[in-house]
Amino acid sequence: MPFLAIGIMLAALLLLLMHWWAGATVASAKNSLMWAIIGVCLLLAMVLLATGKALLAAVPAGYAMLRMFGPMAASKLLKNFKMGKTGFGGPSTPNQTTMSRTEALEVLGLEDGATDAAVNDAFRRLMAQVHPDKGGSDWMAAKLNDARKTLLG
Repeated sequence: MPFLAIGIMLAALLLLLMHWWAGATVASAKNSLMWAIIGVCLLLAMVLLATGKALLAAVPAGYAMLRMFGPMAASKLLKNFKMGKTGFGGPSTPNQTTMSRTEALEVLGLEDGATDAAVNDAFRRLMAQVHPDKGGSDWMAAKLNDARKTLLG
């Protein structure tokens, strides 16, 4: 009976995780996946320590520590903090982009002075071609989103 309850809780947790994953940005998904791997490594290390396999526990714990506090981690954190970023990821706010207006116009195939309607039309047309759900590129879809944010402000 307790195994059934644990199974139901794990299934519910998996469904919640899949729901979040479907709407997550690429950057947050990568960051979350990295922390999940670190968590699993630390959990495995604790299980190995509890079972008396201390030498084997050093491997996953060492990997997790290397991923968290790897070489030059402190200098990366300090550099990103000075640039207004959080952690190792991208900009600290999702609406902040690093794309220039000229690059955004080039990505969407528009000329300077394009209207908001022209930006939206170009975005929709190109996104229909490169959307990841239709076998397109995550990278290109992200570029299109950044270009649209830059031009529409």
